[in-house]
Amino acid sequence: MVPTARTWWEQLRVKQKVWAVVLVLCVPLIAALVVHFTLIQQLISVQREFNRVLLASDQADILHRLAVDIQGSFRGYLLTGQSEVLKPMVEADAKLAATIARTIELIESIPELSTDIRNVSTRLSGLLETKRRLIRDFDAGRSAEVLEYVRSGKGIALSDAIRGDLRDIQDRLDRHLKTLEARESRLAREALWGLLLAVIGGLAFGLLGARLLARSIVRPLTVLRSSVAQLDQIAEPIALIRIPVRSHDEIGQLARVYEEMAGHIQRHIRELEAINIIGNEINTIGPDGLEGVLSRITDRAADMLDVDVCLVMLRDDHMQCWVVEAASGSWQEKLYKSVMLWDEFPIVVQAVETRKPAVGEDLRSDRRPEVTRRNLMGQSMLAIPLMSGERPFGALVLLLDRKVHGSDWNIRLAKGFADEAAIAISNARLFEAAAQKGKGLESRLKHLEHLAETLAHDLKGPGERMEELASLLLAEYGTKRVLDERAIRWLTWMSSYGKDLIQRVENILEVASLGSGQDPVEAVDPASIVNEVLTARAEELRERRVQVQTAFAMQEVPCHRAYLRQIFDNLISNAIKFCGDQPDPAIQIVAKRHGNGLCFSVSDNGPGIPPEYRERVFDPFTRLNPDLSKGSGIGLTIVKRIVELYGGNVWVADDGPPGCTISFTLPALGDLHVQLPVATEREEQSSLMGHEERKA
Repeated sequence: MVPTARTWWEQLRVKQKVWAVVLVLCVPLIAALVVHFTLIQQLISVQREFNRVLLASDQADILHRLAVDIQGSFRGYLLTGQSEVLKPMVEADAKLAATIARTIELIESIPELSTDIRNVSTRLSGLLETKRRLIRDFDAGRSAEVLEYVRSGKGIALSDAIRGDLRDIQDRLDRHLKTLEARESRLAREALWGLLLAVIGGLAFGLLGARLLARSIVRPLTVLRSSVAQLDQIAEPIALIRIPVRSHDEIGQLARVYEEMAGHIQRHIRELEAINIIGNEINTIGPDGLEGVLSRITDRAADMLDVDVCLVMLRDDHMQCWVVEAASGSWQEKLYKSVMLWDEFPIVVQAVETRKPAVGEDLRSDRRPEVTRRNLMGQSMLAIPLMSGERPFGALVLLLDRKVHGSDWNIRLAKGFADEAAIAISNARLFEAAAQKGKGLESRLKHLEHLAETLAHDLKGPGERMEELASLLLAEYGTKRVLDERAIRWLTWMSSYGKDLIQRVENILEVASLGSGQDPVEAVDPASIVNEVLTARAEELRERRVQVQTAFAMQEVPCHRAYLRQIFDNLISNAIKFCGDQPDPAIQIVAKRHGNGLCFSVSDNGPGIPPEYRERVFDPFTRLNPDLSKGSGIGLTIVKRIVELYGGNVWVADDGPPGCTISFTLPALGDLHVQLPVATEREEQSSLMGHEERKA
């Protein structure tokens, strides 16, 4: 089949196409320039010839005048005998040789005139010589001979013939000039039209070359760029990429490479999607724990990678052997927890030691006794190390019951799956370890709770009996004056210490029970809680003359109503206790916005808490002045436990008014119903500083 011009053109390389376009463009232009240059050269030659002929015509005219001057001077001299008349002849004699030589030189290129001008020049020279000789004879007194010559008419006839020949030469030169002029005009027109045709041809061939380049290079590149831009717009992931570039040049090869690359990318995307889906599946830790994860890994690997057997082999560094933790299909029952010697799987050892996939192409040709069991499972093997960070802890082993070349394995997909499997195994191990540790901690916590309750009840019983016994002794013998004052004081102390022991045990149980077994939180209005506490302690407030100021038009908080009441009751009780001895005891309860929650403050004008004790007051059974105030020292501890139960913080503010300010935060619920007093920048900073100091 004879290739067409289009097919032939598509077979060319880009460099060859560029050279072809350059030749198509340059060869006609060069040819046109050569022709134009030739015409210009001919025109210049004609112009030079024209100038020579014109000069030759002028020289012939000079010869004609010289002939006239020679004849006229001779006749005048004969008639007048005066030597002045011979002056034109003398001048002609001086110019004749040079004029003849110049004329012959100029007409040398015209053969038909060159001979004639030479003959005329010879005859003119002979005429001049004859005239000079006759004049010498006339001057010598031989006038008769001179007159005889004149009468014969030979001189006039010769002069007329010379002048006639010169006129004929001039006429022929004039005709030759006209011919040259016509030729010059024709060459000038041809040069002009040739230049115009060269320009038009150059433009035409330039457009043709540009079109060829656009069709062969620019258009394919545009199509290729458009195809690249539309890669992410392909709806079907399995759609084949076809670029409409059919040339076999570098651009066509680039299009084919791009198609192949797009195919590879699509395959990689499908593989990544498959790995992602399978990774999510095998990373799901169910009730079956690590064993379930390993089983799913081997089954999915066998299906996805199309192998006959898949093994997850973990290394036992202590025993220096392999342990088959999972196998695909029916091999699970045969090989589960099987111990394999290190030397039985040299391919796996190579993969683990090099941290790279290793391939075995023809395992059954290896007749070494130590690898016999391995060869029963397959003929070709691919082993990929399972990595935990930079350390391999096992291998994913893929086996085929046929001989497979190493390049035929999809190592990239297998390695991606192995990486997901390694993550899944590590996560499952960590999950099981955490679950086991959690169970142990839960068991220990329950044991400690049970021990605390047992100890609390064991301590509470003797304390109650001690308090009851002391009370009975005082009631029985205190009024009968059987006991002296010291015995009564000791029994009173025993009764007080017994009550204190009972109260401490009850406080311990109360703190330990906070946050356990609670119902769901509810929306609680802190204003109503504060009012309830103040109402319950109204009598105490009147007795101590304590003035209470509140600013608690606030948002509801999500908590347990009883817990919030206990917080405010403990804080208000402490404030009453420590400011009651002041001349004008006062308590201030304020709520402010604090981030996404609320900040509550309960302040008194008592002696306050020294900075070194502001952290310790929240510890259990801590009392700064046990002799001056009653209590168990557990109130602020309970407040802290409840506040932290809801994710809040509690601290002692250090830059408020004189006295003590206890602040705590709780999360807010919903939008504010009324505008709360916004804390100033100084107040916010002081609260946060107090919070940070408490944390430090």
